[in-house]
Amino acid sequence: MTEHTIEDGFYPRHDFERPHLSDAPVCWPVLSAEERPDFVADLKDWVRWLVGRYGLDQRSVTPCWTMHEELVEELSALRTAWIACYTFPFDGGAPLAWHASFAEARARLSDWVSRNGCRPGEHRG
Repeated sequence: MTEHTIEDGFYPRHDFERPHLSDAPVCWPVLSAEERPDFVADLKDWVRWLVGRYGLDQRSVTPCWTMHEELVEELSALRTAWIACYTFPFDGGAPLAWHASFAEARARLSDWVSRNGCRPGEHRG
């Protein structure tokens, strides 16, 4: 059996690169005021993709989600798990497990959104 390496081009290079710092789990309460905006910006990009990709609406992710710590925590955890399931070493079942976790997370997101009472154009915080 032939061993394949990055150098022979068999595997894409990005699969073996170390994740960026922002790809690691984020412990939001310990971030400084200076660090938080960069992490929020990274998370916003991913949440924008998530909302579009899965057709989520304001019942799951309100426009003011960044102002609600419970939503930030849940969405951040989803992002971390999503990155992990597509990062080497690969686990063929990880994407399916992520979708199962995503289904559970959507229920929690919807619950928090309904409790915080925010509506498009109206933040209640």
